[in-house]
Amino acid sequence: MSQTQSSPTVAPTHRMVIPWGRVRGLRRRLTQTVFALLPLILLAIGVHPAIAVIPAIYPFFILIRRGFRRLRKGVTRTALTGEHGIRLALSLLPLSIGWSMDSVGPVGWIALSLFPLLPLAEPVVTRVAPGRKLRVKNLPGISDTRGPKFPVNLVMFLDLSLTALASALLLVHVPAGALLPLPLIALGLAGASALDSYQRIRESVDSDNNLYAAVEAYDPKFVLYYGVPAGSAYQVGMWIDFLERIGERFIVVLRRTSAFREITRLTDAPVVVRTNIWQLDDVITPNMTAAFYVNNSAPNVHLVRYPHMTHVQLLHGDSDKASSFNPVTALYDKVFVAGQAGIDRYENNGVDIPKHKFTIVGRPQVESVEQQGPENLPVRTVLYAPTWEGHYADTNYGSLPVGPPIIRELIARGQTVIFRPHPFSYRNPEARQNIREIHALLRADRERSGREHRYGRRAEKALDAFGCFNAADAMISDVSSVVPDFLHSGKPYGLVTMTTTIDEFERAFPLARSAYVITHDLSNLNEALDELLLHDSKAEQRRATREYYLGPFPPENYAEAFVGAARQVVLEARKPAAAMTAPAEGEEGGSEIRGQAGQDRPGPESELDEFPDSERDSPNDPQDN
Repeated sequence: MSQTQSSPTVAPTHRMVIPWGRVRGLRRRLTQTVFALLPLILLAIGVHPAIAVIPAIYPFFILIRRGFRRLRKGVTRTALTGEHGIRLALSLLPLSIGWSMDSVGPVGWIALSLFPLLPLAEPVVTRVAPGRKLRVKNLPGISDTRGPKFPVNLVMFLDLSLTALASALLLVHVPAGALLPLPLIALGLAGASALDSYQRIRESVDSDNNLYAAVEAYDPKFVLYYGVPAGSAYQVGMWIDFLERIGERFIVVLRRTSAFREITRLTDAPVVVRTNIWQLDDVITPNMTAAFYVNNSAPNVHLVRYPHMTHVQLLHGDSDKASSFNPVTALYDKVFVAGQAGIDRYENNGVDIPKHKFTIVGRPQVESVEQQGPENLPVRTVLYAPTWEGHYADTNYGSLPVGPPIIRELIARGQTVIFRPHPFSYRNPEARQNIREIHALLRADRERSGREHRYGRRAEKALDAFGCFNAADAMISDVSSVVPDFLHSGKPYGLVTMTTTIDEFERAFPLARSAYVITHDLSNLNEALDELLLHDSKAEQRRATREYYLGPFPPENYAEAFVGAARQVVLEARKPAAAMTAPAEGEEGGSEIRGQAGQDRPGPESELDEFPDSERDSPNDPQDN
């Protein structure tokens, strides 16, 4: 058995670095601008056109290639902000070449003068092209507004390609008048795109005006509300199946268009995007009795203002992290927690939430986690599932900085390793480097020993977290929501404390009391692994901890505790429909929800933009794994 290497120095996770990527992007854009303007200057001072246009080849090539890639990848948005000046300079090239020629003719001047109109029209086309697209799926009576007949990036690509073609034809002495069809084709396509966008806007407005009637006819009993952008659909995915088991109709309301495609893949229930607070009136009816939330994102307050519903916070993980005792949770009428630990966690951290708001429902997602059996003894396969680094210091529990030496010791002990880091860790350069190092260690040992370690796609895509649990005999993690989930299996686990002593760690995170704790300097790594892999002296203590964290529910039909509690909330109306008044932002008295459908609120044509990119879910919100 190898000895642990010298204690690693834990590097700080959050460091300020020079944004070289942005600097390089600015430099490239500046270079393209210079090369686009240089031919105009050279032609103005009398340089022969065949020589003067050479610098323009570079920006033409870069922008045309970029446009082609956008078309091939189906990108629906354009990025004119940084390149519009370059496109405008390039559009003047045919006119400048014509100016340097002896004879152009009236038709030729008209043709060449039309080319600069192309980039001038582009901002208008790109602004209108998305239209006002109502995003809805699976709602009877309302169909999702159709997409554009042709992609808006086709307009951008064609404008630039025809400008480059016209410049080349002029250099081989094609009469300028013969080029007139080229700008007319481009302008015709831009006009057709704008007209198609206008038609889609009208269709969307008609659908929007009928939306409330369609929701009312569908008669959902509750709503699942999700207010964050794309990239966190797992938060909805972990609850949607169990909400469907309630057996009552419901709708999913999204606040960000970017999440629409991800969420619609998860359910056959109606999914509707409402990007502004006043649009919620279109989907909330008097017969709805409950609303369920899966995170503490800021837009949640826009729905909580409807008092006739019972608002239930589910969260999307149960751990000892700060996000699991966020004071914002006090906003909701009910808080569903897995076990008594979920209630005590708030009180122990000074968050005062009345006890009557809490309901212990278990953690239904773990129903597929297999219980420890004889096949798991002795321990032969260890799952290493470190959390991510968090947004702030108080949520930085990740053990990846000491991950490589832990993996080396497991390999030295002959263990097969399953490595599943949190997907958000790939956003951090230092964490990404540690992940690469662990992959290299496992790859080298697999080639040397033949052990079938699982990492990369095999552990992160081919299996979900619970699949990794079932394939492992033990786990090493840190302060993560995977830990109470793994606790359901009854298998042993170790935790890494990155900032405190073992005693302090166990006081702050009760889950650690039934774990084999590894210190951040790895000074006790061998002793902790002996307990985890060989002796397992905390087996009885772990069983008591499982009930404390996951509720007193038997493994068979474990999820029924949640389904029954949720069904009870849905079937018991909180308040009479007559009490259904919701004060809007900035209003003193509020307005009755859709008492008269569509009155006293902005029409669909005045829709505001979506939330700005800076608006995200609460920084402490994205729990891990």
